Amino acid sequence: MKKFICLFIIMIFSIIGLGGCTKKTSTKVTLKRSISQDEWLESKQFVNLSTGIKMAYVEMGNPDGEVVILQHGMTDNSRSWSLAVPYFIEAGYHVYLPDLRGMGKSDQPDGYYTTITYATDMEAFFNAVGIDKAIVIGHSLGSFTVQTFALLFPERCEKVVLVSSIPVKQYQTQSLIYLYDTYIEPLKDDEHPSDDFMDYWYDCTFKENNAIEVEFDKMIAGLKRESKALKKNTWKNILLGLAATDLDGLYSKFDTNIKVLLLHGDDDTMTKNEYQDELKQLLNIDNNSYKNYEDVGHNIQFEIPEQSSKDIIKWLKNGSL
Repeated sequence: MKKFICLFIIMIFSIIGLGGCTKKTSTKVTLKRSISQDEWLESKQFVNLSTGIKMAYVEMGNPDGEVVILQHGMTDNSRSWSLAVPYFIEAGYHVYLPDLRGMGKSDQPDGYYTTITYATDMEAFFNAVGIDKAIVIGHSLGSFTVQTFALLFPERCEKVVLVSSIPVKQYQTQSLIYLYDTYIEPLKDDEHPSDDFMDYWYDCTFKENNAIEVEFDKMIAGLKRESKALKKNTWKNILLGLAATDLDGLYSKFDTNIKVLLLHGDDDTMTKNEYQDELKQLLNIDNNSYKNYEDVGHNIQFEIPEQSSKDIIKWLKNGSL
């Protein structure tokens, strides 16, 4: 009887111990540590979410490592983090790269997509794949999604990293409406944006001196191809959904116990310098958790993937740059 009671107690404590993990996974699972640009599309998995969509995602790294979510920007997909992800893998993280609703290989349902829509999808994704809590990192629209996620679901956030971000207010409303009216609305229902527009949309240059520049060219070509393939109505849902989003009334609810890192390029014409101080104040970001890169534009993880990734990893480990 005593042996039975001891075994029962051990079993209970084992279950409690497992409950503290950030990801319910088996050490026997093997995940890819590298994926080429040519293999990226074929590496995507799919999961049905409680929000009604099928979401595509890539999963890489150490299955027993701390979970990191890398979230992409407007009309991009998980490929946009493909040059940066090897540094997170090398550092031992378990990385998920989801395609936001409407983008990449995820479903493109009708209706405007606000950052609340994306954040609710993210929470459903956590539940679907068994993530309790994670480091959430977002670029551009992905950073707006991450801000919203941290406001709505703070208990799911270990730490937050915002790349090329501003407050989610209606600062970009007029420019988003202009983009839609000028380049998207004139298209026929079965047409897609022009090659000239896609060259403008992904106008950036690689700024590091290493061998992955060839992969950069392949990555940009893939993003242009995949973004251009989105339906006209999806472009509308993305652009106008963000134009209609305003979280001004929610920022007072931000949990200041969540540590936030903010990275910005001083040549970024989209998430302008003038809004960085406001965002730092709203999210309690100190100067040790902020970096402004000189001569770098909007796509930081494209342009300087090694430097920006190593800065993020340093901050995650030390809490300071």
